[in-house]
Amino acid sequence: MTPENEKPNPPDELPTDAVEVLNQLNETELRAVIDYAKQRYEYTDSALRERIEAAPGEEIVSIEEGRCYTRVVKRQPCGKNCDDCPHGPFSYHVREEPRIDGETELHWTYLGPVKEQ
Repeated sequence: MTPENEKPNPPDELPTDAVEVLNQLNETELRAVIDYAKQRYEYTDSALRERIEAAPGEEIVSIEEGRCYTRVVKRQPCGKNCDDCPHGPFSYHVREEPRIDGETELHWTYLGPVKEQ
């Protein structure tokens, strides 16, 4: 939390034009923005979760929501005739990215193996 007398710094992920609009709002309007943002986050959060599916032979171990991404841990097969399949678990950051046609697609970024406890 920012001390009351110190002006807060907006997060880098927030567009400049959104910051400018927010800086002009009064307390009632800011509370409305917070309520809307929570509802919007829950809506987009559930929509992304619903789109994450295991491919054939894969197993989704967990899905965790982060601030700018969704972290997915999964096990996956490597190919035919492997006695150790599936392998993993492996961790990925998943986020929606816009396409030129206006639709979105899931972008998976491999983070590496996860140590099992």
